[in-house]
Amino acid sequence: MKMRYFLMFSLAVLAGTVSGQTVEKIRGLKQDEVPVMIQQSLQKNFSNLTEKGNWKLMYHEDLTTRKLTPEFYTYSCKNNGERVEIYYKADGTLDHAKGIAVPAPGSQP
Repeated sequence: MKMRYFLMFSLAVLAGTVSGQTVEKIRGLKQDEVPVMIQQSLQKNFSNLTEKGNWKLMYHEDLTTRKLTPEFYTYSCKNNGERVEIYYKADGTLDHAKGIAVPAPGSQP
């Protein structure tokens, strides 16, 4: 009797953990793989960046459906010898930046 309850509990826990698993991953992107609206936002908000940089995508992967959900696009480069990281949400809005001042909302033409 105890063994039956233990097995039922174990199966319930196993089913819950398998069905709800998501994994956060990061992968590098080429310039042409980055959505145009995010590239345009970068040019609009940080037009003073002249050096080439690298793009990364942070996303969640649902292990049961294999569905990928983008979270952030990150642009990394150097500006005057300082490391700069700029984070954009999947919808193209600027989230935050490290190593460079973020322009105030409404200050752009």
